[in-house]
Amino acid sequence: MRPVTMEYLHPADLKDQKVLVLGLGAFGGGAGCARALVSLGARVTVTDLRPASALAEGIAALEGLPITFDLGRHHRRLFEDADVVVVNPAVPSEAQWLQVAMECGCKLTTEVNLAIAAAAHLPAVAITGTNGKSTCAALTAHLLEGLPGTTVLSGNLGGSLLEAVLPLQQGNRLVIELSSFQTERLVAPKGWPQVAVLTHLGTDHLDRHHTVPQYWQAKRRLLEYQDEHGHLLLPLDCEDATQWQKEAHGTTLQLRPEALPDFGLSIEDLPFSEPYRLPSLLAALHAARLLGMDDAAIRARTRSFPGLPYRMARFRDKHGRNIIDNAVATHPDPTAAALKDLQGKIVLLAGGKDKGLDLSKLVETCRRCTRLYFYGEGGARLAKECQAAGLPSTWSEQFKDSATKALQSIGKAEFLLFSPTFSSYDEFRNFRDRAEFFHSLCARVHVGKEETGRASSAT
Repeated sequence: MRPVTMEYLHPADLKDQKVLVLGLGAFGGGAGCARALVSLGARVTVTDLRPASALAEGIAALEGLPITFDLGRHHRRLFEDADVVVVNPAVPSEAQWLQVAMECGCKLTTEVNLAIAAAAHLPAVAITGTNGKSTCAALTAHLLEGLPGTTVLSGNLGGSLLEAVLPLQQGNRLVIELSSFQTERLVAPKGWPQVAVLTHLGTDHLDRHHTVPQYWQAKRRLLEYQDEHGHLLLPLDCEDATQWQKEAHGTTLQLRPEALPDFGLSIEDLPFSEPYRLPSLLAALHAARLLGMDDAAIRARTRSFPGLPYRMARFRDKHGRNIIDNAVATHPDPTAAALKDLQGKIVLLAGGKDKGLDLSKLVETCRRCTRLYFYGEGGARLAKECQAAGLPSTWSEQFKDSATKALQSIGKAEFLLFSPTFSSYDEFRNFRDRAEFFHSLCARVHVGKEETGRASSAT
């Protein structure tokens, strides 16, 4: 199998080129990319293994545009006809169709790479990490919006980065969140990005990267194109810190909590203060300073940050239950960290598609819970490991059943922590769909009232 090679292409070079979008995606990025390509004068075809019925939202967003769709399968003739293939991040490197594309002489690129090429003249903060990158990206963008000009926040957060950057002019700036799926295929101009951020480094996506060293290497590609003028912001507890510092081309700054007073901030000034989330906040503060914000403006905007949905968001539902929505947690580490810091009587709701990650730290923190409700393949393994540790739990095959039972059980003195820990792709398109379904259940399910569902108790 030939190594998959991405090429450096500028979007302006795609005029009149036959461009094949490989994968429409579920967060709007593929549709936005296709729109942007049409605006650039490319002749666009979209192909996806999923049928049109599963892609209705993305297809509707492209209605009326001169785009050809070939859905529910891939055909070799599509690649034979194409000049350029824009590869969706979800397409693994082992996919046979990438080999077919190279055999057919197609140039391979990604939407992220095209966007970076288009915005190469703008200051950029690029953020990756196993956890905490979305919060860091959103806070960084919130801070930088205090500067003149436009700040674009995009990337792994959803939407089309290419579509977002095309209108940008000199004096604007870019904040981009990058997953390991995106960094492993990164191709950028020399000197990009001005500021590279690692929020946290753990273990994830071994179903894609196969080994921990390969996963970490995919993340470190963020440093590949930086030069001596670049900056790397690195958490203190990074296990791979030596290698990151070795591969950094510019200045490395470690994210130390004692730096808060240097910004004129105390814990009371912060929008969140959980210890495991502080590296994301510290990185945003330093990134804003590096891009020219003064500390007074940083302080003011830090205090006004509203936070992101689905990230340790507390609310009381219509039935009076205290809920902590941490729906973004699709990894054991943030769930374990949240349980370690939370006080009071906590009921945990977790489960989903199992990625085969180590659960030992999470099991230990589950001892702090009053009750445990698990679901799906991942929840079954977690229930088994909790059982071996002497921790009883209730497991259901379906998310709805487990969530219903958990919601029915919550007393006034308890908190329900919805922190899934596992991927959503067993029952849902993405974590947001799962989160929205959970919120609908919060509205419908009464306390202590039987709804529906079949569950088994693992004791």
